[in-house]
Amino acid sequence: MGSFFAGFTAFFRGMAFSITRFGAWYLVPLILWLFLVVGLSLQISDWLLPYFYKWIESQTGLDLSPTQKVGGLEEIIKTGLQLGVVIVVKIMLWYVMSRYMKYIVIILLSPLFAYISERTEALVIGSSYPFIFLQILKDALRGAGIAVRNMLLETLLMISGGVISFFLPLLSPLVFLALFLVNSYFMAFNFFDYVAERKKMGVARSVRYMRANMPTLLGFGVAYNIVSWFPLLDWILAPISAASGAVLADAGLPQGKSSATFS
Repeated sequence: MGSFFAGFTAFFRGMAFSITRFGAWYLVPLILWLFLVVGLSLQISDWLLPYFYKWIESQTGLDLSPTQKVGGLEEIIKTGLQLGVVIVVKIMLWYVMSRYMKYIVIILLSPLFAYISERTEALVIGSSYPFIFLQILKDALRGAGIAVRNMLLETLLMISGGVISFFLPLLSPLVFLALFLVNSYFMAFNFFDYVAERKKMGVARSVRYMRANMPTLLGFGVAYNIVSWFPLLDWILAPISAASGAVLADAGLPQGKSSATFS
């Protein structure tokens, strides 16, 4: 339980650390969020709406075209259906994008997170890492690859959990809890791997390092997901905070479990 709490608090210590030292960098995920959510989601919803309208028209016989005017009760029903479709499509897109945006942000901004992770270690521990663009690029590519791996694994587990819940609905609360913890673990994994990579761990050894410190990663990931419940913080505040927090969490691990001493 102590390791879980240490991981949990490390995330928030990372948040305080990164806000004071890397505050300007928070504008980068904000700009990405504006582009992906405000811009891209509007484009996708505009593309999807006609298909939903056509399906409803085939089921009801109503013409939902905005240019087609009708009167009375039919106009009220038509307006209600149009509004309902817009709301459903927007909510559906918001859910899908919020579910996967964490991974998309981690993948697209992996160079930034690799840099912040390295700078945090230099400031906190005093480790000296000369700025080498190719090394940052290598760290970023590995971080993106790990994020894709974790996203695919989590998706498979989500599908499995959905199947279990469908056939055994009484198990749904346990499935939901299990999937929450799985997501928490993978979120932490994404950021701890930047630390592991700097210690020249291969992917297989990094996975062993994560499993050896699972309680710490779970606590860290739960804190990440609590912050992620709040709109915008999910994609803007949490990732950069996690990049710093993972370094602080690793520095507090006991001998033989930290990235510097793990074998």
